[in-house]
Amino acid sequence: MHATEPTVLVDDDFDDTVDLGNGVTVAPSSDGRNVTNAACVVVSNSDAMVSDDVATILYTDERPEAIERPERFDAYVRRGDRSGLESQIRWVLARCDNARESTASDDDSKDDGSGVTQSRTGTVRQNTNGTVRQNGTEATAQYGARTDGQNDTEWDRLKRLYEGTTNLITAETVDELYDRAIELTEHILEFDNTLFLVHEDDGFYVTANDHELAGTGPIPSETGLLAKTYQSKESSLIDNVRDHPAATPNDPAYRSALSVPMGDDGVFQAISNEVGAYDETDLRLAELLVSYVSETRARIESESAVRKSREQIERLHRGATELAAATSLTELFDQTVEITDDILEFDISYVGIVEDGYIIPTAISSHAPANAAEHVPLESGGVAAEVYQSGEKRIIDDVRDYPGSRPVKRMYRSALSVPIGDIGVFQATSFTPAAFDEQDVELAELLMAHVAVTAERIRAEARLREERDRSNALFEHVSDAAVAYDVEAGAVTVRDVNRAFQTTFGYDSTDVVGSDLLGRIIPLEAEADPVPDPDVEETIPELLVATGESYRGEVCRRTEDGVREFILNVVPLSPGEERGSGYAIYTDITERKTRESELERQNERLEEFANIVSHDLRNPLGVARGNLQLARETGSDERFDTAETALEQMGELIDDLLSLARRGQLVDETSPINLGHVARRAWDSTETVDAQLTTAQSVVVDADEDRLAELLANLFRNAVEHGGEDVRIDIGSLDDGFYVEDDGPGIEPDRRDKVFKPGETTGENGIGYGLAIVESIAEAHGWSVSVTSGPLGGARFEFRS
Repeated sequence: MHATEPTVLVDDDFDDTVDLGNGVTVAPSSDGRNVTNAACVVVSNSDAMVSDDVATILYTDERPEAIERPERFDAYVRRGDRSGLESQIRWVLARCDNARESTASDDDSKDDGSGVTQSRTGTVRQNTNGTVRQNGTEATAQYGARTDGQNDTEWDRLKRLYEGTTNLITAETVDELYDRAIELTEHILEFDNTLFLVHEDDGFYVTANDHELAGTGPIPSETGLLAKTYQSKESSLIDNVRDHPAATPNDPAYRSALSVPMGDDGVFQAISNEVGAYDETDLRLAELLVSYVSETRARIESESAVRKSREQIERLHRGATELAAATSLTELFDQTVEITDDILEFDISYVGIVEDGYIIPTAISSHAPANAAEHVPLESGGVAAEVYQSGEKRIIDDVRDYPGSRPVKRMYRSALSVPIGDIGVFQATSFTPAAFDEQDVELAELLMAHVAVTAERIRAEARLREERDRSNALFEHVSDAAVAYDVEAGAVTVRDVNRAFQTTFGYDSTDVVGSDLLGRIIPLEAEADPVPDPDVEETIPELLVATGESYRGEVCRRTEDGVREFILNVVPLSPGEERGSGYAIYTDITERKTRESELERQNERLEEFANIVSHDLRNPLGVARGNLQLARETGSDERFDTAETALEQMGELIDDLLSLARRGQLVDETSPINLGHVARRAWDSTETVDAQLTTAQSVVVDADEDRLAELLANLFRNAVEHGGEDVRIDIGSLDDGFYVEDDGPGIEPDRRDKVFKPGETTGENGIGYGLAIVESIAEAHGWSVSVTSGPLGGARFEFRS
């Protein structure tokens, strides 16, 4: 079909120049040429319609894994790789029948007798050693015999190379790829010595069929044929290395060589001890092999990168899961740096936390040099401060060229910086320029997102603990009784009580915690005081925390010492929940209530005092005035005596009123007192004439001595007044108090409730306040007083605690 001129058609988007030499036409498809008559078609779009009958090459930036039905294309070349495209086109042309026919049908060559064969495609010279050498730009017509006597055509060698390169596809590592390529150069291309020189930062490293050379390096990359080939990206064919200015053979036995660039990966070289051992066919085949090796290496590295990325993400996920278990920020940041060192493989990593206007290094790689990081002011304008304030990541390919960059160490060349929420900044540095790419950033950002969430959780837990500690401290040190409790289904379970609760209620914490609170402190029905209003529905305030309600009010609660009155404050901690928790604080107001009652009684006494002053003092005062007036008129001494008696009565009344005025007051201080001693003191201060006193010397009471003496003196006067001057008085003990008894006429049962009222008397000279004073002093001590008849037949006054 293409007897004279194979054609390569390219689509209209093709914008690169391809030079395939004489004999091959490269034309755009818009020229109107028939695609079916083309030897090869190059398309730039994977969606292009292609014919199954025509070899097609895809020349595009699309990723191979994203191409639908890649089997439609015979080859794939990345856009911009013209050398690779040219090699692939030659490869396809050599494989297709059209190229075979073109090679076999060349009958125009002739020998002019000079040893040089002229061809349609160029001038070819027959060397004396029998190898074919090219003088033109392309040789596709005729090939002579090799020195080893084989008579393979280029097509045969291409076919064998093509078949051999299928073995390259299954290579899983770059080293394995080069080893297999070396085998192809030995068994198919039949090169003597071949080397794949791989470029690294410090030079070239050798993979070769000569075991003495394999693994050697680094070889400097500044001079020589190796450097020229790598830098120019152009192949070289040298008949005699001694005549070539760039060739600097390591072995003086070397005579000829070919050198083929492998893009940025390195250089392939074949070396022979014979002059002119290689021709253009060898060079083209070497270039085809190199193109396949380069593509396969790109595929291996791409797959390796994908695997590494997948493994990194999986390990990063596991690491992030471990981070979630951290219980402190120090532990979290230390683990973060360990993950970035181990999984992301950064040279130096550190976490800086913002405190008081500075970014402070908190965690750093264990292998970092001394002083590898320092405090950075947020106002410094440095990279870390900029990243934290903007919340945007940064990749710096060379810190020496980046504005505002102030590396702590001169050895730092490139950097990556990622914000950690509002906490701080993560930074990684490298000793080489441009060490970080977008994938590094994505993985670092992914990890820092986990770090930020975990840090916020840790900080929230810390705030909760601090709040709980403050609450516990306040709970423990509050002066009033407090209890922490839970409510569920109407049951109140104690979680904790403070010391004041134990003191006030008399319950030890070990006995109360975990028990039913209400069962201990709610008064029994018979103990409840005051009696609740039957028209008001009663609610136990402690239960209100289950509905989130607060409460403040007066309640009665049972203690070990009996029922006492409290102001109850209920504070819910989980409002709005049927099951909740909270605090109950009990302020004991029993004593205050007692004082209020006492004040109320005092007010009543004051009112009584006013009535007495206005009534009882008025009568003797009127008697005194009247008798003084009559004395002036009559001069009778008897009238003066009567007036004097009235004044004495008024004096006694005033003394009793002054004592009675203190009736509702609490005693100042009490102490254990021998009752017999106080009774004798009171007896000596009272006009008892021939009366007799008997006391039990062992009776001890807790009392105010002066007030107790006053109480007994009033009882003694009352006994003498009603029982006569020779009355007998006994004082003895009771189980819970004492008694005072006389042998006088006693008190009738129907009058026993009245004798303690002020002004109540049956005596001729009494004023009726003595027993009222006795009752008031007893109440001031917290005693009850009652009157009954005793064994002596008279009145018996019993005082009980």
